This record gives sequence, structure tokens and C-alpha cells, in this order.
Amino acid sequence: MKTKWYFFFLTTIAISAIIYAFLGVRGDEPVEIGVLMIGENRYEKFTGLEAGLKDLGYSGKEVHFTVKNAHDDEVLIDKQIDQLLENNPNLIVTLGGIETQRLKAKMDKKNIEIPVVFAGLAAPKELGLIKDYKSPGGLFTGINNYHASISGKRLEMLTSLVPAIDRVHVIYDSKIDVSKLSLDETRNAAKDLGVVISPCDASSKECLENLWKTVDDGEAILVLPSFRIESLTDEIVKLTEEKKIPAMGLYDFEAKKGLLASYGSSFYSQGYQASRFVSLILQGNKPGELPVELPDGIRFVVNQQTKDSLGIAINQDLLHIAELIHPEVQGGRK
Repeated sequence: MKTKWYFFFLTTIAISAIIYAFLGVRGDEPVEIGVLMIGENRYEKFTGLEAGLKDLGYSGKEVHFTVKNAHDDEVLIDKQIDQLLENNPNLIVTLGGIETQRLKAKMDKKNIEIPVVFAGLAAPKELGLIKDYKSPGGLFTGINNYHASISGKRLEMLTSLVPAIDRVHVIYDSKIDVSKLSLDETRNAAKDLGVVISPCDASSKECLENLWKTVDDGEAILVLPSFRIESLTDEIVKLTEEKKIPAMGLYDFEAKKGLLASYGSSFYSQGYQASRFVSLILQGNKPGELPVELPDGIRFVVNQQTKDSLGIAINQDLLHIAELIHPEVQGGRK
């Protein structure tokens, strides 16, 4: 009997050692999680991640975050990735496409193996980050926010919401792979819908300058995915306000700032959903065996105040299925 208990004790110690070695945890030291964000707009994802882990039972004593915010600086994000990899965290959470692609390139080059959860990016398989959605393989898994795939749907909703639109100026980023994929989706949808579009490349400063000169009545703006475009949100809002034209964004924060509408998964919800992946990996699951998920929800948001200030005809049937913000304006509903 004593021999059996002795072997049971040794087995328990061995299993515990393996788990602790995987997590990199010794004694009461917290799990180290690195977080990469290209700019301040994506901080809401981190807020959602923190809230999700808290709801899953993780306290601040158990988890320590090292957050790297590049403030929309592509050179800085590369330096921050190097710093983070040198610190060798237990796990890394990336808050967007450019962060994830740059991180993977450096990990591959340096042959570094750290589990990575992407908290929302578009087309991870097409970008070469995973092998398959059901079985990602490798070190990366997370949330496919579907924003490239629904670019055509976004165009359809914009032109249905405002039937009088004659032309749509599509703001994309030629230096971002996902943005170019989204433009292809938008072009295909435009052909099917019979909508005239004019692409505008946000990687060039002439893009917005030209829009200020050329955009006219009966036209609209459609925003595609890109951290660079996210950083231009205030400028785009100013343009649409002064020119009195409707615009469709991806995220609720763009509608809150003043675009007419947005259609997509919110930053907060993507971060919150990603917390489940973090928890599963910390429990010993391999990222390559965790299927990539679609977003828990897609929000169609309309800014009531912007709608009223534009003074344009709106499809009321479509408006009824929207989530209105600033509903206090002219008796709008929640």
C-alpha cells in the first residue's frame, strides 16, 4: 500500500511540474501575458480582454500584462515586438492584423515558440497565420472578426440605408493586406449591386485631400479595415459633417464619433471573446488545436444625431433593425 501511495505522489509531482513548466509559473509568480496594439483606438480590445479574464476567475495577482502600444508607429511596433520577445512571456495577445503579422514574421525568423491569441483580425488563413480554421496548427489562434468578408455586405447596407447614393468613395489602405482583400470584396459586391465606387488609398496623404475637393452631393464614404484609417477617424468625421454626406464604418466607435453608421464586431467584444482562448491555453491546451472562432456578434449601429443632421432620406425598414446611438435626439428610440 505504501508503495502505491509513493508512486501516486511521484506521479502527481511530475504532472504538476509539467503544467507549471508550460505556464512558466513558479510559486506565486503571476502568468506573464504580452499585449501588442498598434494604436490607442484598439485599447477597447484590451479592456474587453481584462474583463473577460476577470469573469473567468482570473485576478490581477494571477495574471500580469505587459502592454505595448505603438501609437500608430510602424517602426515602433517592430521594436516593441523585439522587446516583448526578449521578455519571453507565457503568452502573447495581439489586438489586430498588423500586430499579428509582424509578430509571426519575427517569431519565425528567430525560431521562437510562444502561444499567440489574436483578439480579432480578418482572414487569418488567407494571411498565412493559420493552416485551417478548425485546426489552426502552430502557435496562433483566436478570433476571425470577419471584417474583410463582410465588406460587400457593408456596401449593400450603406446603399440600402441611403437609397439616393450615386457613388461611394471607398477608403482602403494599399499597404495593408486585409484592406486590399476587403477592396476586392467591395468591388465584387459593387458589380452585383450596380453601385459606382471610387477607391481612395489612405496610405497616401492625397487621399483625404482629394476627397475634400471632389466629394459631392449624392455620394457617400465606405471605410475598410486598416489601423491607418482608424487613426484618421476624426478627420473623416469632420469631412462627412462639413460635406453633409453619409459614411459607413466598421466599428461602433466610428459611429459614436459621428459617422452615420457602422457594421461589424466591436473592439470590446473581440477582446472579451479572446479571453476564452487565453484561459484555455493557460489550462494547458495547445493553440494549434483550438479552432478559430467567428465573432460572437455583429452590430449594425446608426448615429441618430448624424442621421438627423444630414437631412437625407433614410430607409426606415432598415433603420428599424439598427441599434441607434444618441437616441435622445428628436425622440429617437434605443
